[in-house]
Amino acid sequence: MEITYNLILFLFGLSLLIFGSDYLIHASAKLASLFRLTPLFIGLVFIAFGTSLPEAVVSIVAGIKGHKEVALGNILGSCIANIGLVLGICAFLFPLRIEKGIFRREVPLLLLCTFFVYLLGADLVLGRVDGFLLLIFFFFSLFLLYKGAKEDFSLSQISGFKFKQVFKRLNSRAMVLFFALFSLFLVIGGANLMLKAGLRLAEEFRISAWVIGISVFAISTSLPELAASLSAGFRGFPSIGVGNVIGSNIFNILFILGVVSLIKPVNIQAGIWRFDFPVLLLFSLLLSVFMRTGYKISRAEGLLMFLGYLVFILLLIRK
Repeated sequence: MEITYNLILFLFGLSLLIFGSDYLIHASAKLASLFRLTPLFIGLVFIAFGTSLPEAVVSIVAGIKGHKEVALGNILGSCIANIGLVLGICAFLFPLRIEKGIFRREVPLLLLCTFFVYLLGADLVLGRVDGFLLLIFFFFSLFLLYKGAKEDFSLSQISGFKFKQVFKRLNSRAMVLFFALFSLFLVIGGANLMLKAGLRLAEEFRISAWVIGISVFAISTSLPELAASLSAGFRGFPSIGVGNVIGSNIFNILFILGVVSLIKPVNIQAGIWRFDFPVLLLFSLLLSVFMRTGYKISRAEGLLMFLGYLVFILLLIRK
């Protein structure tokens, strides 16, 4: 009976995730049209920050309660998973076309903020001054991204998008924003239901803790980003999916880690600075290189990123 209940809960969560991510992409494309902002910017900011809310809450609460290592691990792990797991799977399913303009601001900002936090952590502590610098960098990045999105906007970017009937007639910014926020709520809620039900099912079938850790936890924490990016790709809007991942990583590194460091200095273990931070840098550099090759991420490159993520998980287990 318990297994049946959890299976139904898991499938219900999956349904919410699929339904919510589909409507989220439609609402986001409509927002881009109404606010005259590029779809890339909507993915970078609205979807990315929204899908990163679970990580933000976990990390900030962990920082307040003094579990700063949990917050740091959650942030680094999420950023690596966004590139290796989310973009890796998306690119393997359908090659992701990359807008050339992304190399003017978005990619350099991602590389810069990743390298910046790595340098700040060289003394094995992220203090309140470091946190303040990260937040300043975050708001400066937001300004640059918004300015660029207004300059680069063109109706041709969304002219080929086939909106659902409800969005064709909807031209109220407030109503479209409501639809987008509600869809985002469904995505996050569905992911949480899948996580809880998945954990209970794993316990019922007596699956070991380490298997649960590398499968259920690793995948579920990235489910909102994965669902949004997959839906964007299937709808022919890969820029939203790519923007989702880049924006999520910028948000995680600059804003969440900045807030956590302001609450209480974060001590960094030497092993984390020598291994986890360089891995995040490597994945970020690898992503930028792959995006440059023909301005797309091919299936082979997506598979390579995904396999790289699996290797990272296996190395963590063996540490």
